[in-house]
Amino acid sequence: MDNRIKVQGIILSVMPVGDYDRRITILTKERGRLSAFAQGARRTGNALLAKTQLCTLGTFYLYMGRDNYRVSEVEVLDYFTDFRVDLEKAYHAMYFCEVASYFTRENNDEREMLNLVYAALKALEKGVLDRTLIKAVFELKAMCISGEAPSTGECVICHEKKEKRVFSVEHGGMVCSDCAVTKPGRFMELSESAWYAVWYIASTPASGVFSFKLSDAVLAEVAAAASAYLKGRTGHEFKGEKLLEIV
Repeated sequence: MDNRIKVQGIILSVMPVGDYDRRITILTKERGRLSAFAQGARRTGNALLAKTQLCTLGTFYLYMGRDNYRVSEVEVLDYFTDFRVDLEKAYHAMYFCEVASYFTRENNDEREMLNLVYAALKALEKGVLDRTLIKAVFELKAMCISGEAPSTGECVICHEKKEKRVFSVEHGGMVCSDCAVTKPGRFMELSESAWYAVWYIASTPASGVFSFKLSDAVLAEVAAAASAYLKGRTGHEFKGEKLLEIV
């Protein structure tokens, strides 16, 4: 009797174990984020050598060992081979995987986050969109999927819809100009185009969110708001973002 389980997903991280093995973290459609041990995956000629690399999309056949999952077989659906030769693409991909790993858990329904990671990697691979835009969209959408969507329709303090507004990380999105006078915090001025972009990202499914372009000026606003929002709301320092600063 075959006691293997079959899951489909993307490898978020790869860690060497011992002389020849690997531990991989997979974001799966069926079981959320899980870790698995790939025996001999770093040995030359091993069937798992190329199939257990970062960002590999595939169908993974796993069986339960004594205390963890073990990789039996992998059917690769996409390698994202460009990431092996383009350092900037590789660093963006690593960052997206790190953020996704931070937000996801085992046995949770993480299909929307999986869709987001895949869509972001495909957008990177195609090279049509500005990578700064892809990063900003990913950051904001990841926050939305994790239950931290910024308010864009009404003031988060007085709950009224007003034309004069600013963006607040501390308060969770839109704050009207009247409330901003009385509340402490850092407020960011956003143009109407930037506000619309933030609203569009928050309201569009992950699979279709990488489908627009912005002017350089509006992109600068949205990118600054997205980065500040992710950092401020999570309080977490992502190593991948440090890498992006040097490319």
